[in-house]
This record gives sequence, structure tokens and C-alpha cells, in this order.
Amino acid sequence: MLPERDSHVAQALAVSDETLLVPDFWLGEATNVLWLQVRRGILTPDEAREGLALLRAQVEPTPTAGMELHDMALEIGLAVNHSTYDTLYLAFAIAVGARGVVVSDAPFVRDMQRHPDQALAAMLIPLDVWARENTARA
Repeated sequence: MLPERDSHVAQALAVSDETLLVPDFWLGEATNVLWLQVRRGILTPDEAREGLALLRAQVEPTPTAGMELHDMALEIGLAVNHSTYDTLYLAFAIAVGARGVVVSDAPFVRDMQRHPDQALAAMLIPLDVWARENTARA
């Protein structure tokens, strides 16, 4: 985990009993984040390489080739005026029948509140809400 304000919560999610699914395109985004951390001088190139290896080992990405996610992601993005880079994750969750998507992205959560389908909007679970609900259960 990169050291951020809520890294400890993300780590708790990663080691929880939750069934975690990630789409195959996630690794591309994670790779870019690692590169950016090297560019900013936060990680060394070797640390970025190690981070990528750890990410690959933690959760096996789910292939998305036959899921036709892009049409759904575009429709969601158009409905709430939000980037399809984010709405692709929600389209993936719908396609695999997930109960929700845990996110650490307040603007995405806020934008999704405008979606006409409130059940779809409710699929986003802010990381801090997940933490509160799971701390209460523990």
C-alpha cells in the first residue's frame, strides 16, 4: 500500500473476508500510479517493480474481454457527468453481479448520487463507510 491517509483502511479491506474482484484493466491503472510515484521521487524504480509484483500476487484480475463494459460505462458517465475511467469499475461490478464497489473517491460518490437509478448509485461504498460498518461488526 502506498502511504496515504486511508491506507490502513484499504489494507484492512485487502485482508478482510470480503470477496474482492478486480477487472483486468485495473493493473494498467495501478502500473501508472507506481510510475507516477517514481516520477515524484516517492518510490525507487525497484520499489515500483516490487509493488507491481505484489499487486499481481494479491488479487488475480478478472478478464473483461467479453463483458462489453464500455457501453454501460459510457451511459453511466453521461448520466452523471463523470469520467468513464471510474464508471468502468461500476460497469464491471454490475457485469459480475457484485453487491458494490468500495471506493476512495468522494467526487465519484457525489456524482453518482445524481444518477436516476438510486440502486445503481447505492452500489458505491465509500472506503470510510466500509470501515465503519466492518469495525462495528468486529
